[in-house]
Amino acid sequence: MKLQRIEEFLLSPEAHAGIQVLLQNNFPGYPEGQTFFKQLPDFRYLLWQGEILVAHMAVEHRLINNDGQLLRIFGVADLCVATDFQRQKIGSQLLRELEVLGLAHSIDFLVLQAKDQDLYQKNGFQPATNLCQWLLISHQQTLGVARRRLAQSLMIKPLSDKVWRQGLTDFLGHVF
Repeated sequence: MKLQRIEEFLLSPEAHAGIQVLLQNNFPGYPEGQTFFKQLPDFRYLLWQGEILVAHMAVEHRLINNDGQLLRIFGVADLCVATDFQRQKIGSQLLRELEVLGLAHSIDFLVLQAKDQDLYQKNGFQPATNLCQWLLISHQQTLGVARRRLAQSLMIKPLSDKVWRQGLTDFLGHVF
């Protein structure tokens, strides 16, 4: 298998098609024909077996404001593995690759949202209960700013010596 880290603007039509299939198969109700939910990511990890895309993870690189401190983060979105390749620790492999990249480039935290948190907890992520603020986007239109707790889904993994604070976390953009 071949692991590829690729910037969004370099994706081939074949990669887009493979990503669409994975997203549709893994996330019921995912916007049809799209390779992103609200906004394009900065880069992706793609795992290929020959011409077949077997795993995908979208990543956003940005600053967020966590209770007054600016943090450099990688935001993880749409991690998925083709059904025939699940339970082979491929998701963990993708998360480890991102962690290594983050450690090498002064990223403070990995941040994500997940309803099913088992995979992430096994990989060192912890739930966070902060009041959060983000740009609310729906159907490629800005609707305003949302402010609420993501207590059942927000997860973090520290990569630096910075401490995650419990106050308001402003995503300084959309939630991934």
